[in-house]
Amino acid sequence: MKISTAAREYLIEIEVRKFTPKTIRSYRNNLNLFLRYCETEAQITDVDEITLATIRQFTSYLSSRGKKGSYINGLLRVAKVFIQYCYDEGYGGFNTRKNFKWCRQDKAVIMAFKPEDVRRMVKSCKGGDYLNIRDAAIITTLFETGIRCWELCCIQKKDIHDDFILINGKNHKQRVVPITPVLRKALLKYDVAAANYFTLKNTDDYYFLSNHGRQLTNSAVEHIIKRHGEGISGIRVSPHTCRHFYAQQHIKMGTDLYTISRLLGHESIQITQTYLNSLRNEDIIKIAKQKSVLLSM
Repeated sequence: MKISTAAREYLIEIEVRKFTPKTIRSYRNNLNLFLRYCETEAQITDVDEITLATIRQFTSYLSSRGKKGSYINGLLRVAKVFIQYCYDEGYGGFNTRKNFKWCRQDKAVIMAFKPEDVRRMVKSCKGGDYLNIRDAAIITTLFETGIRCWELCCIQKKDIHDDFILINGKNHKQRVVPITPVLRKALLKYDVAAANYFTLKNTDDYYFLSNHGRQLTNSAVEHIIKRHGEGISGIRVSPHTCRHFYAQQHIKMGTDLYTISRLLGHESIQITQTYLNSLRNEDIIKIAKQKSVLLSM
């Protein structure tokens, strides 16, 4: 089968699997880059011509053009699942579960907000109107739960419970995140504001709504965070940076990595480990000073 034909089929497959629109766009872009390499550089047009050597050559090709290991591995992840799909469907390729080569990359240093940045963002939601109360609830939810931007957009009213929120995460995996007293207060205020604002108006079943009563988009939430984070410098002001702050604060509070991994919805604890690796030496010392080996015996 032609690689281009298989690629079109695979992109339909991930739509059927209900991948998020953002993930589908990312997969399409990365897959197109791999296909372009196969056709123009490797002179490969059929799936059964793709081998492990093709992956190694693709990695070498990107490295020679100054691409970082993390960027290359992002492309390789998509190439891997595509090749595995083709192999499982009998189109060719090879079994990537048994043999696949990744690119070496530097350890990621994850940057997070400073506590004063967070306080500044929360305080910026001034006023008793619907939008300010909603924004305060959104910001509080991101910092108190560490959920992803799209996960926040997809929360429905039925997902909000007395002491937890049901989150529909990546790969259709559900998890729960606790509602802390701080978050409960913000959500109660939002419930009252939304009920008054949308009186006698039809709205979507989603919890956080636009001023028109529709489901929020990724870009809308990103705009909210950027607007309330205006003036913060030296770091990317985004919903995902709220997630970084949540993870690092939990590590500083002594929460174990397994629990943090469950709360974040990570597929493996190794992903969560990157947050620990990104802590500064003074943070590690501060955490260790609070615990004595001899006093714990």
